[in-house]
Amino acid sequence: MNDNTPDIAQTARHWIIRMASGNMTEAELEQFHTWRKATPEHEKEFQKECKLWRSLTVSPTQAQAVRLTWHRKTKRRRLKTAFVSFTVLAASCAVIFYAPLVKLWLQADQWTGTTIQTASLEDGSRVVLDSESALSIQYTPTQRHITLLRGNAFFDVKHDPSRPFQVTASTVTINDIGTQFEVRNDHAPVTITVKEGIVDVAAPHEASVRLRAHERLTYQHTTPPLIEHNLNPDDIAAWSHGELVLENATVADAVTILSRYHKGAVYLLGSAPSTTRISGIFRTDQTNDALTTIAATAKLKMRTFSKYIVVLE
Repeated sequence: MNDNTPDIAQTARHWIIRMASGNMTEAELEQFHTWRKATPEHEKEFQKECKLWRSLTVSPTQAQAVRLTWHRKTKRRRLKTAFVSFTVLAASCAVIFYAPLVKLWLQADQWTGTTIQTASLEDGSRVVLDSESALSIQYTPTQRHITLLRGNAFFDVKHDPSRPFQVTASTVTINDIGTQFEVRNDHAPVTITVKEGIVDVAAPHEASVRLRAHERLTYQHTTPPLIEHNLNPDDIAAWSHGELVLENATVADAVTILSRYHKGAVYLLGSAPSTTRISGIFRTDQTNDALTTIAATAKLKMRTFSKYIVVLE
């Protein structure tokens, strides 16, 4: 194996998954120790991948189950502290609930936790990834292809007719014709919104659709594509510059969306009032303020346990 960053990252992910399986042999444990101590780069990449894995969002039910799983594991056997830290193993127990995400995690070239990240691509294009989002990048001399595996991404593409730029989200393919556009991959639906320029959108069993500036296409498998026109350009991918626009959202939906940007856990206990709707512009880096506003609007009690845990009831 060549000692370069992609290979080191793949190896680090392999060890994390092996640890989570609970089936590591003594021989593998020795190999793990040898690899981890071989170079500072190995240790650095291993810690980085552990941090990425811990950034996966765990629901309150899943978090409780992970804690119970850890409790049972520690009763069954004692783990040597030299083996791995408690936090890594506790987080790794989440593999039980996140088997599909393990595959996605291994595929991803870029992955975000609760933060929004901007990446410059080798051709001069730029992508902004929303929280809880992941993509893979495949560049060849004749084509630029991005797969949005999960979440939302905003693309600012450097046009090159000799090297087409293409984005795939679920079963939908977007071909850029020099533009800025947002893709949201919630599997069902997939939405494409153009801020500047033009894109062509293709989906199975549907005619290709050309979208222009300030237009949005929503595609679901069960219904014909829906096209919206004359969108406010300031609202397109507002999250990419730190603003979250909510329009007539239920309290539960508003809390769920905001929790994606919160560095910690947000718990909504009981039934939120279905008649109360939330509309407004909130900062993604000021989630406590936003949750305070929502709690006041919906007449919920808000309790904070350290700066990381918020309970609404």
